[in-house]
Formats: sequence, C-alpha cells, structure tokens
Amino acid sequence: MEIKRAVITAAGKNQRTLPLQSLVDRDGVAKTALAIIIEEVLSAGIDEICVVVLPGDQAAYTTAAGKHASRLRFVEQTQPLGYGHAVYCAHEFVEGRPFLLLVGDHLYVTDEAKSCAQQLVEIASSQDCAVSAVQATHESKLPYYGAVGGRLVAGV
Repeated sequence: MEIKRAVITAAGKNQRTLPLQSLVDRDGVAKTALAIIIEEVLSAGIDEICVVVLPGDQAAYTTAAGKHASRLRFVEQTQPLGYGHAVYCAHEFVEGRPFLLLVGDHLYVTDEAKSCAQQLVEIASSQDCAVSAVQATHESKLPYYGAVGGRLVAGV
C-alpha cells in the first residue's frame, strides 16, 4: 500500500480557528498549528495535501500555511453535516486511494525519532491495511471523542 495523499479536516464550527493559532514548536520557532501539521505530513513523505474548510476560510488557511501554502488544495464543506461528511468532501481528492487523515485541531507528538504520521504510513504500508492512531480516553469523555475497535498486531 502506498500513501501519497493526506486530508486535514478543519471545518468544525468550534475547532476551525485552532489550526490558525500561532504556537512555538519544539525547536522554539513560532508557527501556526496548521504549519506544524503540514510539516508532520511532509515528514511522512506525502506531498499532496487537502484541507477541508468552511466556505470563506480558504484565505486564512492559505496565510496560516505560510511557506507551505502552494502545497495545499482546499475543499469546502458547505453544510455542517459532521466529521464523516467532512472526510467525504475530500473524496474526489483522494480518488479512492489510501490516504493519511489528520484532524486540524490536534497536534501529533511522539517520543520516537520518526513522526507520528511517518509511523502510521509505514505500518499501513507494511501491513497492507488501514491503521488508526488512538489515544486512551476515559469513558466519560467518549461522547466528545468517539471510540474505535481493533486488534493489536504483533511486533508493531
């Protein structure tokens, strides 16, 4: 399985401004959260990136992407029909191929030398299957985050 495209969802009514905020990365450099997420994607060897935004938000996201703006393609989620619909809005971009999916209001952190995105892409490729990174969450928080089922793969 080869993953060459990534989708970043950023159209959530209450989360859409978080990727636009400036932060200081682990090297002490001020960047927007979106720029940090884009660099995460690029570290996994992915060059084609789609950002799902609300109508009218493209200019703000282009600015927030900074030097990476030319790498982005934007798709608008014209109706607030939920997260699954936001992902579906990018279906023409992914063209039915495997893709890396990131949430625009989350930063991805690991203690490993490889980025989270790179780890996911490598596991998906080696196991030839869909892979999801998850975080343990208290059951009282599940209505806010959702749940996933799966199985552990030995040696991964």
